[in-house]
Amino acid sequence: MKRILVLFLACFSLHSLAEEVAGLYSGLVPVANQSAEAREAGVRQALAQVLIKLTGNSEIMLTPSIQSFFTNPNAFVAAIGFRNMPSADETVIQTGLEVSFARQAIDQLIRQAQLPVLPSNRPKLLVWIVRDDALMGRGFIGDYSVSDSSVTEISEDAEAVLQAFDQAMKQRGMPYQLPNFDLQDQLSLSVNEAWSLRADLIGPASERYQTDGWIALRFYTTSTGEVRGAWLYQSAGRGQLNDFRALAGEEFMATAVDSLVDSLARAYTYVPQLNTNELLVQISGVDSFKKYQAVLAQFKKLEVVDSLEISAVKGDQLTLAVDVEGGAELLHSALLRSGRLKDLGTTHTNLRVKLEYSWVSE
Repeated sequence: MKRILVLFLACFSLHSLAEEVAGLYSGLVPVANQSAEAREAGVRQALAQVLIKLTGNSEIMLTPSIQSFFTNPNAFVAAIGFRNMPSADETVIQTGLEVSFARQAIDQLIRQAQLPVLPSNRPKLLVWIVRDDALMGRGFIGDYSVSDSSVTEISEDAEAVLQAFDQAMKQRGMPYQLPNFDLQDQLSLSVNEAWSLRADLIGPASERYQTDGWIALRFYTTSTGEVRGAWLYQSAGRGQLNDFRALAGEEFMATAVDSLVDSLARAYTYVPQLNTNELLVQISGVDSFKKYQAVLAQFKKLEVVDSLEISAVKGDQLTLAVDVEGGAELLHSALLRSGRLKDLGTTHTNLRVKLEYSWVSE
């Protein structure tokens, strides 16, 4: 059992660019007007938006156990207001309803309904987007090196695609970055290699960015206006390939991102348990009160941590007894993604798992 656990933990990325995502408990949705009826419907939509962000599942609203909580969604509201929001037609002002929900109430909802949780300390992903255009051929979306004024319209269209992708990722609360598309990228990965979803080439080309994984997404538009595409990702030691399509005039990027994030998030989610598991976590290099405070603050950020106590202090070694909801694997992954702890190994003591780290100062 010990050997299996150690091997499992070793599979997690040692990269440290995961991001603490803000705004997970607030939603912004379009509404027809500022009437009571529109506000009531908007609160329900915003609550659904928040639950999708928190669970990493775009179909979470189909879960039967959640339906009873929507009889009075206003019970979860902390603050509410109207403001303008972007729309597809820049000439039209879209009214948006912004709703902030009470974190404690939402967390209790998730626990009672036994929904999965995607922690706020999320993997940052490098994204390669390739489009095959009937006029311009294949090209990376986000590569602004084109200077020919004759392709201004094409570039604006590419910008719209990028904005749609950015909005979809923000709706899901997933951090990402685009490549630089500099000379090193050009030498490491060609457009055709990315289009072919060559994982053996995309992976090495992505390593320079030190992210927690990468995504390659390709698409083209048929003569009938149908959009067809596919995505491939690798993160947390796993990967998946899938395709997507949309009829002429249909929004395709949000649908593609939803299916992608739904799959990717499964490696990082956990279901809160009524009974937590206690682990010992030993951290060396804690040689000042400032570092001691920083260690405790780091643990208190993590959703998987239910509670913690100081077990022992010896020299620069701090040992914590930590109650976790997601198990040793998810705690280990979250600690490594924080970038503040370096893995020193895993042992067993008195039938409990003991995780050992060294503190990495800022």
